[in-house]
Amino acid sequence: MAGEIKTASGKVVKMNTRAGAVLPDIDMYRDRLWTEAEKSIQALGRREITPDDYIDRIRDLHKSIDLVAELRPFIDKALAEKTDQVLNQMTTPAKSWTMQLLYLEPHEVHPPHCHHNLISTQVVLHGNVYAREWDRVARLGPDTLLLRTRTDRWFGIGDRFETTEVSKNAHWFCADDKPAVMLNFYILGFQDWTFDPPGTRGRRMLDPTFGVQGDGMIVAKELTLEEGYLRFGDLPIDKVPLPRRNVA
Repeated sequence: MAGEIKTASGKVVKMNTRAGAVLPDIDMYRDRLWTEAEKSIQALGRREITPDDYIDRIRDLHKSIDLVAELRPFIDKALAEKTDQVLNQMTTPAKSWTMQLLYLEPHEVHPPHCHHNLISTQVVLHGNVYAREWDRVARLGPDTLLLRTRTDRWFGIGDRFETTEVSKNAHWFCADDKPAVMLNFYILGFQDWTFDPPGTRGRRMLDPTFGVQGDGMIVAKELTLEEGYLRFGDLPIDKVPLPRRNVA
């Protein structure tokens, strides 16, 4: 589900969200990229492997396959239709998983945000994507988080984001002046420990420009979906400086 919002600069941008949507089961793609991943999802669900083991398995799976060649028909379809392509999707009362290609139009921004009980792998398949990633270190208040910067750079074809509840859970990314396509593979509800209490739902927007500690860690303010897009929905990430600690 995607809506539109007018940003602080007056530009109307797409809000990429499925919040509140009823997602249908989709079983379009059944080749090895999915069937092998499905085995790892089932092993994680049975607690035979840890979230870190799961990430390692998915990384090894992706490295064993030429992802661009394997997914070429879907990449071309995403570029031609200028929209996401959902390949597999399943939802149960407690868990869900989705394998899709995420289409980013030129200059499209996914504002800074964090997730609850999500494990995801995103791989750039076409174009270039600028990304900033953070670990959530602590909750400082009801709507304030402490973040540790992990990544702040351009990603090219084959580069990947890997997210768990404890590693690089918060991120912010955008395309350059050309379209980009990313493999976006994520599972929800499979981690026993969560940063926030069980029952927390959805993606939370962040303002990582809010402040900084003396040790250089970012103090970020949580925002609503609309506030996040209003504030960051059309800003080139590499042109937005993060706060820096004062050095005497």
